[in-house]
Amino acid sequence: MKMMKLNPQKIFYESLQRVNKMKYIWILLLTPLLAQTTFTEAEALEMIKARDAQWEGKLAKADSLIESQKVTIADSEKLILELEEYSKIESVLSEAKSKQITLLKERDKTNEELIKTLQPKWYENQYLWLGIGFILGKI
Repeated sequence: MKMMKLNPQKIFYESLQRVNKMKYIWILLLTPLLAQTTFTEAEALEMIKARDAQWEGKLAKADSLIESQKVTIADSEKLILELEEYSKIESVLSEAKSKQITLLKERDKTNEELIKTLQPKWYENQYLWLGIGFILGKI
């Protein structure tokens, strides 16, 4: 038994020839399936009316969605205005609180200075003068 060598080019060429022969058979078989269907005028009008009814429903739904979105947008704009007003108020309050903090710090410093000035000095101590008086009295 002889061993046959497979030639890929020859196999490809033979398969192309088979496809060319089958091409015509497929065209003959599929042609009736691809034929155009014709409708009567009444059928065409019915299809158009059905399509128009579908579009009317879709348009009504789209209009209602648009209206609801307009309401949502109006509410959002009101909310944005309120938030902007609150942010202005918060910024004023924040500024006032920062001023209050600086004033309280300054007041704290002045209170500390006042405490230092009101504390008796070493030479204002009455017990010291009492002790000095006893010592000077004995001399």
